[in-house]
Amino acid sequence: MKFSLTTRLARTLFFLIAATTALSMFIVEVFVNDVEDTILSLELKADAQFFTEQLREGSFQPLKTAQLEATFLPEGEHEDRLPDYFQSLPLPFSQEVEIGETTLLIFGEQVTAPDGKLFLAQDITIMENRESLVQLALAGVAGFMLLVGFFVARTGAQYLVRPFKKLTREVLNTAPGSRMPQITTDYHDQEFCDIAAAFNRFLSASERHIEREKSFVKLASHELRTPLAVMSGALNVLEQRQSLSAADEKTLARIRRAMQTMRDDTDVLLELARSETPKDDARTVILQEIVQNTIDDLEQGLPNHAGRITVYSDSSELRINTHPALVRMLLRNLLQNALRHTVSEVEVRMFDSSISVRDFGPGLPDRITASLNTDEAPRAITSPAGEFSNTTFGLLIVRLVCERLGWDLEVSQSDGKGTEFLIHVHSLA
Repeated sequence: MKFSLTTRLARTLFFLIAATTALSMFIVEVFVNDVEDTILSLELKADAQFFTEQLREGSFQPLKTAQLEATFLPEGEHEDRLPDYFQSLPLPFSQEVEIGETTLLIFGEQVTAPDGKLFLAQDITIMENRESLVQLALAGVAGFMLLVGFFVARTGAQYLVRPFKKLTREVLNTAPGSRMPQITTDYHDQEFCDIAAAFNRFLSASERHIEREKSFVKLASHELRTPLAVMSGALNVLEQRQSLSAADEKTLARIRRAMQTMRDDTDVLLELARSETPKDDARTVILQEIVQNTIDDLEQGLPNHAGRITVYSDSSELRINTHPALVRMLLRNLLQNALRHTVSEVEVRMFDSSISVRDFGPGLPDRITASLNTDEAPRAITSPAGEFSNTTFGLLIVRLVCERLGWDLEVSQSDGKGTEFLIHVHSLA
């Protein structure tokens, strides 16, 4: 699960505020305790010094008030006459002692002249209760600061992310095309202005690239059709002379059929380049006839491949409503790719709603298999070095044709035992 930038920023700000609050409360607590201990220690030491001087002057009298108790145990006397909290203390001694609900700060030291032990006990219960109240107040202040910090973090995060959200909306609303609107650059922060300007430069470069492609397609359409028209006219002249032998007429018919195939393929490729649906109306054809005609054309053009393609059909009368030129181009590229990468036979199997083309070569690279099986829009498949081979070009055409026909292309197998392409047909007649 992914969180939005606003949520992450709010959590980060709240964490920093919480950490700062906790550290501040800890420092205050340590400071208060240190001040308390220092005051009490200094006060008791001053009292001990006072009573020590009384002992040396011989004017000392045991003292017991509501807050302070002072007693002296001469050397050699037993501790039984002392209160329990003064007995068996290692001297010197200075520490808080809890006795029921009373908290005493006990101080004890060894004195000389006269020799003995001086003990002082100061009742600090009231101060301890006040300290608990201070701690409670600190906890309340910390809770209030955390509550304020929560709202500050949310508000601050929304304020900081607001221009980023605006930029994101503008980018998402930019639809691909030949004319793409520029996004605004009137941001207060220079970084967002730089991002918007860089994206606008990218849009301008993309528009120029699209325009160049359109111009190239138009030029290619004109330049490719002109020689085909010249060839067709020349063939008509040869037929009109009626001076050809039967063998020459057969060869002439093959040339005319190849030229017609070239014209159809040129029209299809140009339409694919323009991302257009073929103009010719689809018609119902028998799939096996297209497959067999495609195989015949390949074997005539490349005699060394003759006999290497085997066709298996579970439904010889499988009819589809489609564009024959697209289907022929699809099958020709798959078969050429299979023949190019294996010296063994190639199998073509036709099922009720799918076509399988399988070879027994070394398999496709993983990057090509992943690119063909993805649901993303077809794109150029290059090698790690950026090369664009005949194989990847042919497979790109296969993906483009399947997309135009509304068929699904699946690489069902690609390993050391061979490669199998499975085409799911959705235009059954």
